[in-house]
Amino acid sequence: MPKVKKGIKVSPNNPCPVLRALVQQDLLKNNINSIGDVTSAVENLAKAGDGSPDLPSLAIRAIAIIANGLDPLSLAKTSLNGLRLVDLRNGPLDKKGAGSWILDSHAHINEEELERLKSYASKKKAADGTVELGLNEAELIKMMDDNFERAEGSRRILDRKLMDGEWPILLKVMGKEGKAGRYLSYAEVRSLFVDRVFPERMMTQLLEP
Repeated sequence: MPKVKKGIKVSPNNPCPVLRALVQQDLLKNNINSIGDVTSAVENLAKAGDGSPDLPSLAIRAIAIIANGLDPLSLAKTSLNGLRLVDLRNGPLDKKGAGSWILDSHAHINEEELERLKSYASKKKAADGTVELGLNEAELIKMMDDNFERAEGSRRILDRKLMDGEWPILLKVMGKEGKAGRYLSYAEVRSLFVDRVFPERMMTQLLEP
């Protein structure tokens, strides 16, 4: 597994594990990034995944533009000046407690929640025949549904929709092609959250000069 780059501080107000890893690997700046740079970084990440999955540029740009605020002033500011990764927490895309709870409000890892995620995983056989714990689409949907249910009293209907733009997309980008279909390796997801690093097979391409 590639070593985590040192000396790069990732803001706790950036709650997205993918964006946190992109910052940690110096593929995005910790503070402000142009919409174009964010779009390119996410597109390149997807292309480095198994099967080189494609994410639509317009969708990436649209999400980036609204992430710091939906009011006209915020939209204009983000479009012109860039996305502020240090201001994502409590923004329009923050589920505010209806998510996985793996990262707390200070971006500290909650080991109990990582173990809870593990409880949804099952043994998967990779294309090379090796066996590991992983989560397929059905298991991810079950996990997301349960996350939404436990947030009763503080959740919004929108929160369940937001989940569909996170774990299923992570499956598409970082998933592995197994004998019984695509799945997320639990070990790789853990490393994404804890070490802020992508799988070695992806890092090799991402860090090519």
